[in-house]
Amino acid sequence: MKSLHLALLILFAYSSQSQTYIEGGKTRHRFAQMTVGFDSKVNLGANTTSFRLNNSNELEKFQLDDQYSSRLIIGGTHFWGHADFYIAIPIANWNNSGFDAGVETGFRYLPWQIKHNTIRPFIGTAFLSHNYQQGNGATLTRFKYPLTAGLIYNKGNHLFEIGAGYNFQSKEKYYISTSQIVNISTHPVWLSVGYKWMIETTVSAEKDWESGRTKVVTDTLARRKKLNGFTLGVGPSSAFYTITSEHNALVAPYADNHKVTVYAEFGLGYYWHKPDLHVQLAYRQNKSELEAYDFKQTVRRKAFTLEAYKFIGDYHGFAPFIGPAISYEQLSVNQTQANAKTTGDFNGIKPGITVGWDIRPNRLQVFYLRTHLRYFPNLNVAMNTGKSVSLDQFEFNFIELVVFPGRLF
Repeated sequence: MKSLHLALLILFAYSSQSQTYIEGGKTRHRFAQMTVGFDSKVNLGANTTSFRLNNSNELEKFQLDDQYSSRLIIGGTHFWGHADFYIAIPIANWNNSGFDAGVETGFRYLPWQIKHNTIRPFIGTAFLSHNYQQGNGATLTRFKYPLTAGLIYNKGNHLFEIGAGYNFQSKEKYYISTSQIVNISTHPVWLSVGYKWMIETTVSAEKDWESGRTKVVTDTLARRKKLNGFTLGVGPSSAFYTITSEHNALVAPYADNHKVTVYAEFGLGYYWHKPDLHVQLAYRQNKSELEAYDFKQTVRRKAFTLEAYKFIGDYHGFAPFIGPAISYEQLSVNQTQANAKTTGDFNGIKPGITVGWDIRPNRLQVFYLRTHLRYFPNLNVAMNTGKSVSLDQFEFNFIELVVFPGRLF
């Protein structure tokens, strides 16, 4: 969390009052605005079911309790107040049911743009992880795509929200022992209330853009190659495991599979202005654990990735990019089952791909906000069973702060 705190402090230092895109029009400097806040959420236990063995060793049906959580929200409004992208990270969970909701990455559409002193409805969807553990069984992690809806009220640079969500995929199978499977139904409905602070970082540059001064300065510095330079990046990231492991299915099907992990990402790069090309060395380190009954498995990944990506467009400051990546991977598996220990590892080079986008109202800024999506296939670790544990991951770095140290002076 230290890297996240540093990023937020730098952003706050550059922030001003909320953007007035209603009065100012649909310009590139008013296209997007960062938001930071929190919410409280309750997943309702009504219509949930699970089973357990009673003292007579018979199946007993029961209902799960309500589950409460507080979450950190990082995101941004886009398309001049018509869209809201966000990531919600749980910082506290309260429940006795074994159920909790993990990281949520969501999108909301507002038919009427956000406006001061006005209530606006939204509808959206999300990519959400749900976790359920019963007794000393596995933590069952599944990804959901719920429907969300609610209302947003804007006052100055403050957003107040109430919302609800419905998950259409609440039924799962769960091992209540190493051999017995039951059908469960987890929490399908939730309610939330939240607050977000709107942070403006770009509208101050609008006058220079409209007067033509930005273009003159950009062209002058570009001829002198002063817009080339080193970059530093930091931000929270997440990885989603995309393939089930053959080894786990063979030795411990009741333990499930690795699903998601959250970690910090760091980058050191160099940017060339004229070709609009960035080369970066990115470092990530993550860990995931499975534990159920007599089985425990820990997988670790360290990745040193060299990536080169070309920016391929600019829509009102929304600048997408794509490019190849090559990564030195250090992968390891440590497993214990019935007191027997097993290990496996892989060290080597793997190819991948990087895509994403910058919020870039002009090309003179000291820092930008960037989103990375990466995919590296065939991250397999061979085990003593002749099967492998798959660490294939789809990486999603929702917001990275990218700073040009040379432009500070």
